[in-house]
Amino acid sequence: MNIPPPISYFFTILILLFATASIKRSRTIEYFGERILNNTNERMASLLLIAFTYVLSPLFLSFVLISSFDKWHLRFENKSKVSTLFISSTILGSVILPFGNMRNIYISIFLGNGKPGIPISTFVSLMLPLWITGLVILMVLAYYFTSKGEIKEKKTKTKWRWKELVFAGILFIFIIAYFKGKMNLLGFLFITGAFSFAFISMETLKQVDWWVLIPAGFALIVYFLLNSHPFTLNIWSGFLIGSMGSPLLSSNIISYILPFSGINSRFLLYAVSVGGLGGIFGTAESIWVWRKARMKPDWKFMLLIYGIFFICALIILMIGGFYG
Repeated sequence: MNIPPPISYFFTILILLFATASIKRSRTIEYFGERILNNTNERMASLLLIAFTYVLSPLFLSFVLISSFDKWHLRFENKSKVSTLFISSTILGSVILPFGNMRNIYISIFLGNGKPGIPISTFVSLMLPLWITGLVILMVLAYYFTSKGEIKEKKTKTKWRWKELVFAGILFIFIIAYFKGKMNLLGFLFITGAFSFAFISMETLKQVDWWVLIPAGFALIVYFLLNSHPFTLNIWSGFLIGSMGSPLLSSNIISYILPFSGINSRFLLYAVSVGGLGGIFGTAESIWVWRKARMKPDWKFMLLIYGIFFICALIILMIGGFYG
């Protein structure tokens, strides 16, 4: 039974939202984040928090971590630069896994015609050069654009909740099995749905970011408009359109359109990964920050980061062949 990619995409995101909301409610992020902030100066805190969010963002659909930044950035002198670095860290850090962000999920499921089409190991090998480059460059930028001063004093004692963390961990076991091709969508939904129905709490459901399902509606519209009208782009045209068009249209929308062009998966993934850094409209995450969050990022600084990674991605793709 073939299930259209947008339908698979919608239900996959739904299960991931349950897992990420559970991790969010466990307060593990706040616990470790506060420990970093309570014991370091601004420069060291920014370096540690960037590394922390970079590594964890693939388990949070990238954007869920941003809700923690509202409190963190207030402790820094240069709040706008730090906020920008944190947002960039979540967007770039999430690219390493096929379920790390909404763009990766859709592309993987589209290429698999309704089921994950890129094995996790292959996906990691494709994205590893950009992922490592991203971490190094963001750490360098954080070192030069943050203050050496002490973090504003605000000692806290956050306690984390282990039950929600266990619940999320079990869900991720099923999610990984699904993306490794060990389960089909119906089996995945039956098992995770039954498990969630039995154990998820109402408090966790209240913390689910339901708005993330809105882009799935756009995916459905784009799919049925273009499914009968595919088009062809060469790999470089696809990369340039994807990476340079994302700041105007958002990389989420681009990730729904470009798979119909038939371009190589690496070029497609690099295009939306770099394009997500393209300022206010680069991603759904950035749009949400701009409209709803209490942070005021330095969007000019983010465009500088976007330019740096556009060049880096271009060089990696031109060298080619080392990975994947």
